[in-house]
Amino acid sequence: MAEIAIEYASGNRLRSEAETARRLIDAYLGDRPDVDRVTLSPSGESVFCVSVEGDRIWCTDPREWIDAMEAVTAARRRLSELS
Repeated sequence: MAEIAIEYASGNRLRSEAETARRLIDAYLGDRPDVDRVTLSPSGESVFCVSVEGDRIWCTDPREWIDAMEAVTAARRRLSELS
């Protein structure tokens, strides 16, 4: 089973964005048998990334608007590659 991790630069706005991305990933992928869980973790780096099984699959500039649906699409694509 795969673990999906969301890593975000520390900051109030990005925590909210990360929680939104987690909810969307849960909503779109949470019922898949190959998804174990979705985690959030703050980072000392200036990043906003999604990883599947420890491999960063999608990153964006955290200073710009974050499209959480892009994160869902990237996670779905990576999960299909692992199957």
